[in-house]
Amino acid sequence: MNVDICRPGTYIEQKALSTIAYLCDGDARAGLNGLQLAVQARLATTNVSHPNGQRGDSSPRIVVTEEHVKEGLQRSHILYDQAGEEHYNCISALHKSMRGSDENAALYWLARMLEGGENPLYVARRLVRFASEDIGLADPLALTQAVSAYQGCHFIGMPECEVILAQCVTYFARAPKSVEVYGAYNNVKASLRSHKGPLPSVPLHLRNAPTRLMKNLGYGKNYKYNPMFNEPVEQDYLPEELKGINFFHS
Repeated sequence: MNVDICRPGTYIEQKALSTIAYLCDGDARAGLNGLQLAVQARLATTNVSHPNGQRGDSSPRIVVTEEHVKEGLQRSHILYDQAGEEHYNCISALHKSMRGSDENAALYWLARMLEGGENPLYVARRLVRFASEDIGLADPLALTQAVSAYQGCHFIGMPECEVILAQCVTYFARAPKSVEVYGAYNNVKASLRSHKGPLPSVPLHLRNAPTRLMKNLGYGKNYKYNPMFNEPVEQDYLPEELKGINFFHS
């Protein structure tokens, strides 16, 4: 450690020690790191008040309280709970910052998660989802960026992969946004879930006919093979019951 937490003139309140023990949940190294940061902060404050590092003939008196310990633990990332509310708050903030095209805020929330010990693969998986949900066809290369970022994080891990995620997050914040596909697919799901009775059958002309019996039943009959035509083909691809429905404009 750079600072001796047992230096003369350093006092730690009992309540502060109890708070460290509770928040660190048995992780002695985390507790010592947090305590060191608390002492460093208090020492820096004292040195500002007493530039010569002395007050009279003695070293400055350092008193570490519960509040100082909490600040130290926050700086050493202990209070970032990967399974608690802060975890979901931060990923939500990251998502919304990218959606709002605020690259500065997006990088902040990314760094806050990674510096807090978040699994980079979790962030990368969320970016894969974001690529299609929020960017979609406005920039189809976004999905390639996200998958590549995930693979890069898997290959090299932290801390080297942090810049990969930073690049991807910045790209997504700057990218144009479209929820066209996301909305259309949700409309399809809603249609399926609200349908009463058996779902419509696949039209005969769209069915494959690998056997003679299927051909005799009319499977594939009158199907128009699009590549054989030089002009657009007039042909229905939805069941008769859904004819005229456009899920992209529902």
